[in-house]
Parts: sequence; structure tokens; C-alpha cells
Amino acid sequence: MLRTALISLVLPLLCLGKPIVLEHVRLIDGASAAAVEDATIVMENGKIRAIGPSANVRIPTGADVVDLSGKTVVPGIINLHGHVGNVKGLEQARKHFTRENVISVLRTYARYGVTTTTSMGSDEDSMIEFRDERERNAFGGARVLTALQGFTSPGGYPTHVSGIKGVAQEVASASQAKVWVDKLADKGANIVKMWIDSHHGQFTKIPPATYNAIIKQAHKRGMLAFAHLYDLEDAKSLAKAGLDVIAHSVRDQEVDDELISLLIKNDVTYAATLTREKATYVYSDPPEWLNDKFLTMSVDADVIRGARTQLKAAQSDPRMIEQGQLDFEMAAKNLKRLADAGVEIGFGTDTGPPGRFAGYFEHWEAELMVAAGMKPMDVIKAWSKTSARSLEIDREFGALGQGKAADLVVLDENPLDDIRNTRSIHAVYIGGEKFE
Repeated sequence: MLRTALISLVLPLLCLGKPIVLEHVRLIDGASAAAVEDATIVMENGKIRAIGPSANVRIPTGADVVDLSGKTVVPGIINLHGHVGNVKGLEQARKHFTRENVISVLRTYARYGVTTTTSMGSDEDSMIEFRDERERNAFGGARVLTALQGFTSPGGYPTHVSGIKGVAQEVASASQAKVWVDKLADKGANIVKMWIDSHHGQFTKIPPATYNAIIKQAHKRGMLAFAHLYDLEDAKSLAKAGLDVIAHSVRDQEVDDELISLLIKNDVTYAATLTREKATYVYSDPPEWLNDKFLTMSVDADVIRGARTQLKAAQSDPRMIEQGQLDFEMAAKNLKRLADAGVEIGFGTDTGPPGRFAGYFEHWEAELMVAAGMKPMDVIKAWSKTSARSLEIDREFGALGQGKAADLVVLDENPLDDIRNTRSIHAVYIGGEKFE
């Protein structure tokens, strides 16, 4: 499949300073089959100047050297499916989409080691300005790529959701879709997002002729095409149409050999968003992790109380709980089969909406992917090498290597022993600068 170039993220011009050296680390670079047990990383001017076994890396004169013996370095997390800026507390509304709130969310992501995220279809036009400010290093936090406003059918899913009506583009025809894709490109969007979901028969989906036009025009204008979907047959049809990323699991039935063949042949990346499925019912019986210090370091007590009351009440319908559990179980089963078959597995969470906590859920997603049957090393590859490649930013980002962006996370414990060790964050570096 011909991929068009995505607008490149440019490393900010940083003040020239001393190289920073992280020495004697266990290195998991996101591409290699095994860790390097004693590695050294030299960072300078936002990039990795040298990386490899400590015995092979020369430390520059005058560098600031940090001995990290016993610690592990992994690539920064690249999240293929997030939403940034229109939620405060547990309320989602357009009024919350402000510079202050966008920065707050991007800083929260960074605190948890998410160094790049997407914002998938729920943005105001001002996100272009905020994205570009971040790339000029005007503020610290995760990098962001935006889809601006996503596409759905007239009155389609999820226009009933607070904060989405008036943002989602309710496209009525293929000809209209082409015009609207051009408008997104002219604004500076990186990605085109589509919702192809009837939500269990409640809404009319975008028809194939229209989403074929959206994908074709997106590629013509240098943007990638992502789809929120639910059904197996839609996944097949979208893969045939040239979709770049499936941004949710197939949940209506088990995936089959035909879909596997299509995904591999057409180079489609699959992001399972298992935490999204859990989040549809998990608060009906408030989870113990609401007390987790790794969560409460970024979520205040009022929001936690709201999760125990407001979200619990919203998820009290037994039918909703049963459907959520079925969706999660099918999503986990399908992830395992696709990963085993060699489909490119990316990393996405759908964090951002109320109760889907940015940063924390990325670590929970990794845990759920391992529980579904993936190896920790493969999950790390998913959030680095594969996610960067699917966004077409892998020349500078993703797996750690010489000349790449110095976006990395230092851990106190080894995630290959237990994926939950990703939570033992010692430090986060974005563009070679320690995030504070």
C-alpha cells in the first residue's frame, strides 16, 4: 500500500549544552530481540548521539554522566489513540478545550512516560496552534498529532456524546467527504479519523462509498486514515479500501484468516484499546486501583470520588456490564490471534474521555496486552517501533537508535520480568531533556 508522508514532527531547537550520558543501563530499544544488559546512551541537542554496549560507546569530554546501574531504559510510549483537551474532572464539553487544559493533559501523559500521543477527532481548530507551540518547545509535555474533527454519518455515533456534537463532521456523501477532507488538510491536520460503528444497531454507519472517498482523499492530501470500528466485516472492507490504522478491536466476532491476510497484505496496523473496553463497565464495581498511588499522583480526590459514585451509577445497567465484558473478552482473544499471525500490532488506549485516565491507562493497557498473550518485549515494540512506523514518524521517533529523538523512560525495575514494572518510573526524557 502506498503511504503518503505525514507532516513530520520537528525536534525543537534547544540551547546548545553539555551532552548527557546515561551509563550502565539495561537497554530495551524497542527493535532488538533482546535487551543489552550494560548499555550507555549519549544524548545531545535533542537526539541520541551514541547508543550501545557500554564497552563500545565513547563518553564525550565534559558530558554530564549519570550512572544508572541496575535501571532499565525503554522507548517513550507512543499512543495511537488518545483524546486531548475537552475533559475536566469527569465532564466532557467543548468549553474545556483550552490551551491550559491541553497543556495539562500533555504534561500528564509525559509524567507517565507517554512521549507522543494522538488526539483523535474531538479537537477544536486551536489544537493546531497548541501542537505547533509544543513543537517549538514553548511548553513541556508529550508531543501530539491531531485528527481535528472526526467523520461520522448524519446523527451517527458518537454525536450523542457530550462535547462531540458540533465537533464530529456528519458527512452525507462521498463528494462532501472529499471537500471536508481537503478542509482538514488545509487546517493542518495530521490524521483523518472515522467512526464506523452502529453502536449495537442504534446509529447508521458511514457507507463504504463515503469512507472509500475519505481514505483516498486523505492519502492524496498526505494524511493517514484511522477508523474506530466494531464489526469484522467493516474491518475487512476498510482494509481493502486502504485504511492505515484500525484504532479499536474487532469485537462482534472472532477474526478470521481473510482479515489476517488483508491486514498483512495491505500493511494495516491494529491497535486493540483493551482499556477502553474495560472502561465501559469497570466502575460498576469500583476497582481497587482507584486507590493506586500511581493513579492518584495525577488524579485528584474529587475525581476519584466521582468515579466511585457518578461513573458507578452510569454503569449500573446489567446489560451494559454484560456487553462490556463480552466486548473485552472478544477484543483480548482477537488481539492474541492477530499478534500470533504476524499482524502489525500498534499501541492505543482511547484515553481522554471521562474515566479513561491519561497516562495511567497506558500502563494498564500494556498489562492487559500481556494478559491477552503478548510478550512484554512485543508490547514495548508495539508502543515504539510499530506505533512510530504506523504514524510515519519512525525516521526520528520510536525505537531508540543513533540519530533518533532522545525520547525515553528510565525504570527502576525490568519490565521483561513483569510488565507492571513499567510503573517504576525513575525519569522521563523528551528530546533529551529530563521532564520535570
